[in-house]
Amino acid sequence: MKSCKDVSYQLSTGDLAHTSLVERIGVWLHLAMCRNCRAFSRQLGAMARAARGAASATEAEPRESFEREIVERLRQR
Repeated sequence: MKSCKDVSYQLSTGDLAHTSLVERIGVWLHLAMCRNCRAFSRQLGAMARAARGAASATEAEPRESFEREIVERLRQR
């Protein structure tokens, strides 16, 4: 049986995709029995979705007049 420390580490590093089938089954069995690690896994998912949402909001290009507006503001000073 895997420990909570091992499972939380593997979940938080995203290391499961690169582990063996036996390791993934061990994590899955642990998650099936441990409500704290299941909650941790859900929290990691929520944080990942929030981070992706924030990243997509900041990747937008500035409007075309942005540079001109900045230059005008600087000239006014």
